[in-house]
Amino acid sequence: MKTNAFIAFMSRIIDYAGMFPPAGLNLEEAFGNYAGYVKSEDEWMLSRFVCTIKTFGNFFDTKNPARIILDEHKGDNWIKFTILLTGGNSPKEFYINLEKDLKLLKKFREENFDSLSADSFEVKLPKELHRKSAGKSMLKFLNESALIFNDLGFYGCRMYIEPPVNNDYKYIFEKLAETIAESDHDGGNAGFKLRTGGVTPEVFPSPEQIACALNVCNLNKIEFKATAGLHHPVRHYNDGVNTKMHGFLNVFGAGILALANNLNEREIKYILSDENPSNFIFDNDKFSWKDLRADSETIQNARSNFVTTFGSCSFDEPRDDLKALGMF
Repeated sequence: MKTNAFIAFMSRIIDYAGMFPPAGLNLEEAFGNYAGYVKSEDEWMLSRFVCTIKTFGNFFDTKNPARIILDEHKGDNWIKFTILLTGGNSPKEFYINLEKDLKLLKKFREENFDSLSADSFEVKLPKELHRKSAGKSMLKFLNESALIFNDLGFYGCRMYIEPPVNNDYKYIFEKLAETIAESDHDGGNAGFKLRTGGVTPEVFPSPEQIACALNVCNLNKIEFKATAGLHHPVRHYNDGVNTKMHGFLNVFGAGILALANNLNEREIKYILSDENPSNFIFDNDKFSWKDLRADSETIQNARSNFVTTFGSCSFDEPRDDLKALGMF
């Protein structure tokens, strides 16, 4: 039985990324899956279809099988995309590529689908901005990017910036979150993206690193999204990857409870590290972890304005695992 708190927690939470590892499907297979999931009884958990800007270019081909699927649903409000932008090593290179990327999307929208929604974008922070002296340059980068979005008619879109996860992660995470907040206050459009895993052990951040990201985003009141490595609800050791994988109940539950209970970084880490599914409880009107709780209204607020979505190459694994745990 789905409780109100569970629905609030899981609503539109999964960005389907079937083209990415480990699934690695082609466009036709992945987009066909997405179309099927939208028609399923669990579509309420589904958010956007994730693809690169290069892959999106295939939709211009009217004979492409994925384009045919798209044509069948022309005008439907479910056609929503998260686009991975080309990016660039320097802000200058990024601006040039951003303008090209957005012009391609604008052309497609104008020529084919006025109702097509590509309102969520992801990009890695340019390498030139990784250094500790890049504070003012980072703000300029975010503001200039927002102007390009607005000039090309992409109002209200969100560009999630992925920082590197290295030995300087605390400084980089804090500076990026603070700068996003400053830019957003001035009309910017950025959010914080964290890579939470992959197909090899070294790309999985530690609970301490995820706790830092959630904490700085919560303190600065900016949006956070995760990508990769969150196929399963609760943290566990995975033999295939040979490391512990993070759980989406851990990550998003920690974010929600941090907002509801004013948790610090150390307290957030405890939730992220928990491997016991029975500690994550959904009653009709609240979500609980041990003695911490958040009511349905707070969950909805957190999901709308703080912990937004996670990208997953599987839609089946998350929902099947939740069903196996008896959560719905």
